[in-house]
Formats: sequence, C-alpha cells, structure tokens
Amino acid sequence: MNQDAARLDQSESQLSRDREALAQNQRESTRAARPAPEPAPAVNLNRAIENPSRAEQVLPGLLAASRPQVNALGQTIGKFINTTA
Repeated sequence: MNQDAARLDQSESQLSRDREALAQNQRESTRAARPAPEPAPAVNLNRAIENPSRAEQVLPGLLAASRPQVNALGQTIGKFINTTA
C-alpha cells in the first residue's frame, strides 16, 4: 500500500513536470509561428541632403545679429581698419 502511494506521488509530480514542459513548448511554438515583422522600406538617399536657395536659408537668432569683433587691444575691427588704412 505504501509503495502504491509513493508511486502515485511520483506519477503526479512527473505529470506536473510534463504539463509544465508541454506549456513551455507550446509558448515557444506559438512564438516561432508568428510571422516575422516586415522590414522597413528602403530609404532613398538620392535627395538626403537638400541645399535650399540663399533666400530660404536663415541663420539662428544668435548668429543673425552681427556683433562687433574686438581685437586684443579692445578695438573693434572696423575701427582698426579705418585708422590704419
């Protein structure tokens, strides 16, 4: 009687392990059966860099305002050119 109970316990534990293995295999099979995602469309690089016309080109606000350039003596470049020329 004790041997039958022990074998029954072993059989139940083996059954639970087999069920878990079956569930794992089914999950993997389902994952493998999914269609692969479609690749992204090819990018046309012929016009990747476009050069807008001069009228369309705009400088950022910091660069648009011309600031006087100062040399090492503290003179603005324009004033220095006028005095030396």
